[in-house]
Amino acid sequence: MPVLSLLRRLLAPQRRRVELLLLVIVGVTIVEVALLPGLFAALIKVLSPEHESVDLKYSFLEPLARRLDHFFAAAPETRLHTLLLLAAAIVAAALLRAALTYSRIYLGQYLGGRALIDLRMQLFDRLQKLSLAFYDSERVGDLMSRLTNDVALVQQLITADMTWYLVSPAIVAVGAVGMFLINWKLTLLVLLFSPFTAAIVVKMGRRIRRLTRTQQERVGDLNARLHERLASMRVIQSFTREDYESEQFRGLSESTFQAAIRVARLDAFAPQLIEFVSTTVFVVIVAFAGLLVIREQIGFSALMGYFVLMQRVGMYFVKFGSLHLRVQQSLAALGRVGEIIDREADIREAPDAEELPPVTGHIAFKGVSFGYAGGDEVLQRVDVEIEPGQVVALVGRSGAGKTSMANLIMRFYDPTEGRIEIDGRDIRQATLRSLRSQIGLVPQETILFGGTIEENMRYGRQEASAEEVMAAATAANAHEFIQRLPNGFDTEVGERGVKLSGGQRQRLAVARALVKDPRILILDEATSSLDAESEALVQQALERLMKGRTTLVIAHRLSTIRKADRILVLADGAIVEAGAHEELLARGGEYSRLYALQQASGVDDAGE
Repeated sequence: MPVLSLLRRLLAPQRRRVELLLLVIVGVTIVEVALLPGLFAALIKVLSPEHESVDLKYSFLEPLARRLDHFFAAAPETRLHTLLLLAAAIVAAALLRAALTYSRIYLGQYLGGRALIDLRMQLFDRLQKLSLAFYDSERVGDLMSRLTNDVALVQQLITADMTWYLVSPAIVAVGAVGMFLINWKLTLLVLLFSPFTAAIVVKMGRRIRRLTRTQQERVGDLNARLHERLASMRVIQSFTREDYESEQFRGLSESTFQAAIRVARLDAFAPQLIEFVSTTVFVVIVAFAGLLVIREQIGFSALMGYFVLMQRVGMYFVKFGSLHLRVQQSLAALGRVGEIIDREADIREAPDAEELPPVTGHIAFKGVSFGYAGGDEVLQRVDVEIEPGQVVALVGRSGAGKTSMANLIMRFYDPTEGRIEIDGRDIRQATLRSLRSQIGLVPQETILFGGTIEENMRYGRQEASAEEVMAAATAANAHEFIQRLPNGFDTEVGERGVKLSGGQRQRLAVARALVKDPRILILDEATSSLDAESEALVQQALERLMKGRTTLVIAHRLSTIRKADRILVLADGAIVEAGAHEELLARGGEYSRLYALQQASGVDDAGE
């Protein structure tokens, strides 16, 4: 979607206020280029010693012009009365301009603020709907830069700049017509310089838009590296790579600075060039106007009115040139934001998708093949059925496809071939919300959100009662340690749960899944990173959690899955063995070999 189309869409919900803003801009234009210059021209005529007939070139001021024709012949009292009326009219016009300008600024800020909220929400909503395949190829730091730095640049476009960008060309255009009516010769001379000045504005605008995009990309690179390094500080310090990272960060910062300084240099140079050209044009016009005055082809008062109008037009023309450069910067940022908003999700609901009713938990893979973008297939023609209430474990070497099978059930990705059914229904025909709301996930790396323990436990089901939360904490072996915390369930866990130990975080993850009460459960190596004591507590909690649910366990330590109803052994993207623990050991196949390796090494570890 073109950036201007996106801008129109952002402003569409505020159509009434946009229309009001346009009316205000029309009013500002009339006051700036018609009313005020005309009144000032009349004032100059009143104060001028000339007795020539007044020619204001403003039809709506003709009554005033006729009155001024008799001004000098009138009695002193009448002349004073006329002068006071004229002064009062100028004050009233100035007050009207102030009121209209206030309205323009307020409406612009209001519209811009609302549009900015909508833009952020559209961007955030789109990011939530994009599939994991998108995040596999994008950097979190760059996405954060688009949400913050790019949106901040867009803000200047859709607040005050937007109204100035509309009012400036309107005043220039209407003012040019007024100048032409006063003296077409002078105006024609002005217009001869216009294409040259306009070419400068357009060329500079294109260049600064391109440079701004480069600058924003550099900022995104910087933020991406910063985010990654801050999240990996333990590794950096353990390898004593602080000096290396500082050097790399300085180089990236220097690159970002150079991109920014190129924008700043052009941003500083272009307005001065525009103003220089405008000043040169003004000098030429003054010289030519002097010639017209000498030849008595224009009166002094008319010339002063022309100059007043030209000064207003020139000021707004220079303003428009400077604004054009800033708008191009904003449009470059809006383009980067629009790339995300317009990005189609890889995982989309079918047009006829239906709500998935409460399921029993029967899962079937039918001829399923899958490969990540740009890679080989990690699953090849997988056929397997999992009965309701069964506990099925997946084991195999790293890259065998264990986590991929779990991701496909959640529809984080779609198969390249075949289909997955739950209770006999293709999951691609179900709405994503109704599918995922019936599946619970306990990952290896527990993610908690900043907030309280209770808020994290309710994350999957906000309407859960206090009794359900308490029961879930007890079943997950978490209630005891929660009670020992300073504020109990109201204790803040910190960013990503850093104030809790790994075992505590994992037990909260189990409690969160219990509160959600899903019919299907996926345990992705949920105890692999815990010490023996924490693992025993979490394992007990998991056994309670699995009761009566269809459970898929991605096994890290084979000793933890001996009680599984079935064990599926994956190798090279295919299921090569299936059966219970003792049965597979007796076969002496791949599972037996992996188990023997773990026993020999003293580590219950079959790999990721």
